[in-house]
Order: sequence, then structure tokens, then C-alpha cells
Amino acid sequence: MMANKISLTKAISIFAIATVYFYAILFTLLPFLRKNFVFNSALYWFITGYFLFIPLLLFAVFMVKSEGNKNIKQIVLSLNILPFSKKDWAYSIFGLLVAFILTGIIFAIWSVLNKNFEVTPLNTTPWFMEMHPFKGSDTLLLLIWFPMFLFNIVGEEILWRGYIQKRLQIKYSWIICSLLWLIFHLPFGVGLLIMLIPIILIIPYAFYKTQNTSVGIFIHGIYNGPVFIAVALGFIK
Repeated sequence: MMANKISLTKAISIFAIATVYFYAILFTLLPFLRKNFVFNSALYWFITGYFLFIPLLLFAVFMVKSEGNKNIKQIVLSLNILPFSKKDWAYSIFGLLVAFILTGIIFAIWSVLNKNFEVTPLNTTPWFMEMHPFKGSDTLLLLIWFPMFLFNIVGEEILWRGYIQKRLQIKYSWIICSLLWLIFHLPFGVGLLIMLIPIILIIPYAFYKTQNTSVGIFIHGIYNGPVFIAVALGFIK
């Protein structure tokens, strides 16, 4: 297993390029799809997501291969994708609980501020995503969403944690990676960004403590997946 150190400048550059690319496809590919194809509104984002997250995964694999890791086993180990230990499970479960609790607290506080002080409600639906509950045959769209979701979770975690955070061997690297990851989420809008603050801090910290990318994949996936399905099926409005 080979892994090179990377500089803070390189880490910032990768996050910055990914964020610019994110904005670019939102203002090019997404409008193109909407203009030229008639789909369920959610499908425009699903397709765009493939174009966003697959390159993140491929870039991470390419970078670790360039370090001399040639076979799958070497690549997986170089990205710190490891089996779970008892410590890993503890950080995963506790991290998830804390993330859900803190997210709920933020939502509750904002609701109070909105009700009593007329603060603008949090809009947690990204401006580029139109979600209406799937009904009938539309529920089959989840079969298109699920692979994109996997590319989303795995692509982000192996790049942000397995590649960058592992190699950014400086003091408080997890805080720096949290801030950079927050910037990557800017295209989602301020409302959702505020709601995501707990998870954006918790996952890099959990990786810092466990050095296991699988922990980030687990927390990220469980935090995002079931909630999206609940929204898509109309259980959460």
C-alpha cells in the first residue's frame, strides 16, 4: 500500500475544482436536460448526479493508482476502505445519532425563530431539484436514483476522506476538510447548508478517529438514503 502526503494547497485546489465543476454542470447540463427532454422532475437531478459523482470516484482511483497502487486490493487499502472494528461501529452509530439529534435541534430552533421572530424559514430543497412524491410507476425511478446515490456516497467519501484527508497530514486536518466539504455543498443553497453542518463536521471527525473510510461511507449513506426515500415516497414533506 502506497500513499503520498498532499499539501493544503493541493487539497484546496481539488475541492475548489470539484465545486466549480458542480456549478458548471448545474448551469449547463441540467438546463439542457430540462429544455430537451420531458422527464419526471427528479430525474433531471439523478442524471446530473451521475455526471457529478462518477468523476469524483474515478479521480480518487486515478490518484491512488498514480502513487503506485495497481491492483484492487492495493487501491482499496490505500483509500483506507477497511472492515469495521468495534471502535468503528461505536463511532458510526454514535456519530449518526449525534448527527440526527443536532440536525433536529437546528430545525427546531429555526422553526421557533420563524414563528416568533419572522426569520425566513429554512428551505432545505436545493434550487435545482424539484421533488414531488413518486406515485405509481414513478416509484421505479428509485432504481435510477439508487446507483447515483451509491456513486454519491462512495465517490465523495473515498475522495474527501480516503484520498485527501488521509494524506493531508497537518494539525486539525479534519476541521480543514470539514470547511472545504462545506464549500463543496454551496451549490445546494444556504438553507440545506445550515442543516448539513452537523454531518459535515461529524464524518471528517469520525474518519480522523478511526482512519477508516468505511465509517464515513456508512454514516453518510444512512444519514442521506432513508430520508430521501421517505421524501420521494411522500412520507416526509
